[in-house]
Amino acid sequence: MTHPGPNPDSGTESRETPRHKTPRWVKAFLVAAAVLVVAIAVIHLSGGTVMNHTP
Repeated sequence: MTHPGPNPDSGTESRETPRHKTPRWVKAFLVAAAVLVVAIAVIHLSGGTVMNHTP
């Protein structure tokens, strides 16, 4: 008896190429960078500055 081959409905062999997941540290860095940009934008738009150089 011959082996019938992989069953396409079994899910063991996918025709799609496996996608690489983004590492957790990259996601955390992007979230931290976005929070920093938003915080600076809010401070700037509210009339304040990051470093107040006016006497």
